[in-house]
Amino acid sequence: MKISEIAALAGVSSAAVSRYLNGGSISEEKKDKIKKIIEETGYVPNVAARSLRQQRSNSIGVVVPKINSDSVSNLLEGVSSVLSKSGYLTIFGNAGNDKKQELDYLRMMQEAKLAGVILMGTVLTPAHISFFKESNIPIVVCGQNHSSVSCIYHDDRRAAREITRHIIGKGRRRLAFVGAVEADVSVGLNRRIGVEEAMNEAGMNPAGLVRTQVHFTVEEGSKGMNEILDSGFVPDGVICATDTLAVGAMKVLKERGYVIPDNVSVGGIGGGLAGTIISPTLTTVQLFHRESGEKAAQLLLSMIDYNREHPGERMPSTHTMLGYKLIERESV
Repeated sequence: MKISEIAALAGVSSAAVSRYLNGGSISEEKKDKIKKIIEETGYVPNVAARSLRQQRSNSIGVVVPKINSDSVSNLLEGVSSVLSKSGYLTIFGNAGNDKKQELDYLRMMQEAKLAGVILMGTVLTPAHISFFKESNIPIVVCGQNHSSVSCIYHDDRRAAREITRHIIGKGRRRLAFVGAVEADVSVGLNRRIGVEEAMNEAGMNPAGLVRTQVHFTVEEGSKGMNEILDSGFVPDGVICATDTLAVGAMKVLKERGYVIPDNVSVGGIGGGLAGTIISPTLTTVQLFHRESGEKAAQLLLSMIDYNREHPGERMPSTHTMLGYKLIERESV
């Protein structure tokens, strides 16, 4: 049985059936009609036949910067929850924070004619941008926003502003920022800007923000906190670009005799597991990484459908920003 036959029986378009099978957006009424016909007929999608018609693999690539982080694992859960129902295989590439390896994976996946690729972006180099513009397979980037490619990204600037406002609201005025490398625009640059915006709102001079730039590990968070304290500055409020960096910063503060939050408040961004098991538990701004993965997978499937229905055309890029939520715990 073909998709067109399912569509005729359900009284909907073939495109609607395709979106239903791929987890795309469709009205509840159409969804119920299609589901009823599929259950009655016992229809199973012939993924192999679909791949041959499209001259593409029945696989989707997912490239991540590293695998040992809460944000990555949550994103992968979201991606898998959608793709597992779509009839596609998922191929993962762990770049190990190596930009060359990341690009090598993207090129290999294109050469293998995968149906599409999801990239969890960190630093988007000119080589990345060129690849996005020239690629002949659908690509969705998570975690960064760039006009050349479809993106699902977080409101990093306002998330950082929210946690900084919260800390300032507790009377903290001597602020330090354990920031990430600013070549990562979302996590490094935008979150630092958000901190400075909150300071401006409170009548504080952002030029007085003592800050450092480090990479994304607990050890680097410790390094950044040590750099700030070794400079002679004693903060009463520390904002960290990620929860992982906050764990490292808190470790150093406690080792140096500071009591959290009595002497110093510490806030993170991310909402990962680490902040719930450290003592005191971490006040943070939760970002929705699983939802990011779900939406990226749904968008990619829609792009694949579009390419099938409009050969030789590229679906216009879309840019979706997700929200955030302040999680108050013990560290502020």
